[in-house]
Amino acid sequence: MDKQLSFCPVRHQAIINANALAIESDGVSLTYQQLDNRLNILSRQLLNLHLKAGDRLVCISENSLKVILLQLTCIRLGLIFCPLNPRFSAAEIEQRLNVLKSDFIWLANPQKHSHLSSLAIDFSIYPKGVVAPAPLKIDPQKVCNIIFTSGSSGQPKAVMHCFSNHYYSAIGSQYGIALRAKDRNLLSLPLFHISGFATVIRTLIAGATLVVSAEKLCVSLLKKEKITHLSLVATQLYRLLSSLDFQQKELSIKHLLLGGSLFSDRLLVQTRQRGFVYHLSYGLSEMSSQVATSTNSKKLILLPGQQVKIINNEICLRGKMRFAGYFNGHLDSSRLPEDQWFASKDLGALMGNELCILGRTDRLIISGGENIQAEELESILLNFAHIKQAYIVAVTDPVFGERPAAFIDWENGKIKQQQLQIYLQDKLSSYKQPVHYFTLPEQTGLKVSLRELQVIAQVAHNMTL
Repeated sequence: MDKQLSFCPVRHQAIINANALAIESDGVSLTYQQLDNRLNILSRQLLNLHLKAGDRLVCISENSLKVILLQLTCIRLGLIFCPLNPRFSAAEIEQRLNVLKSDFIWLANPQKHSHLSSLAIDFSIYPKGVVAPAPLKIDPQKVCNIIFTSGSSGQPKAVMHCFSNHYYSAIGSQYGIALRAKDRNLLSLPLFHISGFATVIRTLIAGATLVVSAEKLCVSLLKKEKITHLSLVATQLYRLLSSLDFQQKELSIKHLLLGGSLFSDRLLVQTRQRGFVYHLSYGLSEMSSQVATSTNSKKLILLPGQQVKIINNEICLRGKMRFAGYFNGHLDSSRLPEDQWFASKDLGALMGNELCILGRTDRLIISGGENIQAEELESILLNFAHIKQAYIVAVTDPVFGERPAAFIDWENGKIKQQQLQIYLQDKLSSYKQPVHYFTLPEQTGLKVSLRELQVIAQVAHNMTL
């Protein structure tokens, strides 16, 4: 399969799979041949706008057909696709633009970001006639995108990937979650997150159909679009399970890929009872998405090609999926040596090809000399019946050094703190009990910003001292 590595994935499918459906987006259907022709037209436009190989194209947009077309055109032209969350504040966008240092920005909504100048790209031009495509070579080792980490527990980092990283990640994913021609994969996660970017690449390399919709994720959408493959974070799964119609026998879904945070046993049991095959996933931007995946269990099995070793209980990673480096303003000096191990800051154990995740090195709370792993507390909180999502952060305390504080997304918005504290009495030692309980504020990104939660908790804790 490596023979595909050095060729544009869309052009490859246009040659071998021309009339298969590549993308469906709210009434617009494109075969692989039609998609290839659309990319040809966009390529000419971008070149006419003086973009050249190695330039960074910043795209500030929600998921849409337009931004996917730009993502794929960048791969074809050797441009670097840099997607940003349109819900970010002006300051958050400016911080990332200062890192990217690009003169080329495309805005899906220029009115919302009126302080920025957008490239004039015409997506309404359609090709005239059909030209039999020839193989189109690309350089798989050149950087093709920069995706920022969520910065949930620190500053966001600009992660560079080469096409080869995504290619081998997609091939590895196939071993755990088969994706075939005529399967329909819904882009349910944002392109500015590695999970969304990987969904697009996995689908195209498999010659399957990518489904993109502005419609809110719901059971009726899954049924209407005959979705077979779906990636979800915990909040999305919770919302779907709240509908009694979310049953495998009522839908076409073959595989549910679950990631992004902890999933409660309660949610997993319900998912299994509804007849779905689910796959928990341990992954990260620096490894181009999935590293280890389970099937209807919590047993995470390493995907082919992943190189893992444990150093001082920390998971270190390497392989063809490992990212190219963190962008520092200059491509060449940003690249890591090919054989360098990446220290993930995740704590874990390796037993054969099974990976056990134990927590994060940067989320250890030391309270009165006792070690508390934040993820342990979160896992226990999540199994309380009235909690949708829970996060633990540390607050600095003059007596104990640090104390845990909890942020909770309550079911139906109904706070059950007293019942929760009773529930925790025989499940957590006294020093592990949260000293504060806060309602989880609304978040703009796919992942919760633990830094922001910590600031809120610390201010409240200081007022009690």
